[in-house]
Amino acid sequence: MKQFKRLTAVIISLIMIITMASCAGKSGDKSSGSGSAASSKIVIAYIGPLTGEASAFGIPEVNTLKMLVEKQNQEGGIIGKQVELKTYDNRNDNVETTNAAKKAIQNDGVSAIIGCNASGPTLALSSVCDELKVPNVATTATNSKVTVADGGKVRPFTFRVCLADPQLGDIMAKYAYEKLNIKKVAILYQVSSDYSTGITQNFTDSFTKAGGSITDKEAYKTGDVDFRAQLEKIKESSPDALFLPLEYKELGLATKQARSLGITQQFLGPDCWMANDLFSVAGDAIKGSMFVAPIDGSDPSLNDFKTWYRSKNNNEEPDQAGSNAYFAYDAFVFLKAAIEKANSTDPVAIRDAMEKTTDIQGLTGKITMMPDTHNPIRSANIFRVDADKFTSIEKFTVQY
Repeated sequence: MKQFKRLTAVIISLIMIITMASCAGKSGDKSSGSGSAASSKIVIAYIGPLTGEASAFGIPEVNTLKMLVEKQNQEGGIIGKQVELKTYDNRNDNVETTNAAKKAIQNDGVSAIIGCNASGPTLALSSVCDELKVPNVATTATNSKVTVADGGKVRPFTFRVCLADPQLGDIMAKYAYEKLNIKKVAILYQVSSDYSTGITQNFTDSFTKAGGSITDKEAYKTGDVDFRAQLEKIKESSPDALFLPLEYKELGLATKQARSLGITQQFLGPDCWMANDLFSVAGDAIKGSMFVAPIDGSDPSLNDFKTWYRSKNNNEEPDQAGSNAYFAYDAFVFLKAAIEKANSTDPVAIRDAMEKTTDIQGLTGKITMMPDTHNPIRSANIFRVDADKFTSIEKFTVQY
């Protein structure tokens, strides 16, 4: 009986010790959950399209991040911790993005997320990040609502390193009206795209405010390849130019069809035009057109990165489908600077540091984050489409 009592006492003592240790672990250290302070590593996530048609934009981003993480770890990591990159394929879908974000934060304990590159999925990501209090940095998501919600309230945990649609639309509209003397514009846009509809509205607002008029707006749906009915209506409205916020494949089809219908007017566009595949898809139909973009892909300052990228990725070009690789680079260096400023892996501390991160040298230029909008102050360029290259015409610095 005495032996039984002693055994019982030992078991109770062990249970108490285990319970106390467990409680101490929950209250005394931060080794569980996002942004582990006790961990020897920093876990960051990438969320973007890695399969499907949109993977042409996602794969260069994730390739770039893998390169940067490998290099950073060889140099000692960030704040003395090795960086672990976890990647999630969102298939350019909002629901997939939401699921990936919850998995990254709740299961994998990430301190921050880089992504997305499209505005719709980024808005879905923003909702999760706001709820679970983990910051994300968008690469090329340009819709104004990505960082500032309706009513003008900034989304507290979402930042971007690219220009926003209001910046892009405002610059192109002002350039068209003031420099090209264009007074009437018609627009063809993709009604199911947050990017296309957003920048259409921003261009319209800026162009009409400057004194111009929109003669016609025609929409098409995802998957459409014949735009001649819309273009016939646009032709009848007699614009001075056409604004085409379209991805390069649809842009190639639309411009060729427009020229075949006898539309000779100037084509104008936003940054999604900057894809080398545009030359083969659009051919001569796009020659002489003008668009706005935040980066000059032919800038010699990009050459070292291009060489590095090719050496790591089977001699593939980083900008074959656009400038996504460059903005993934900038997102990483911006995040790195914020982590160093915070000197912490805690997501909220990193978020706070992001608002105070200024004058960071990225691949596409220097970045200073504006705390009231979470948009960067950065430069933009007007480009002309020549036979086989994009030629930078003028440079702007914009702030919103």
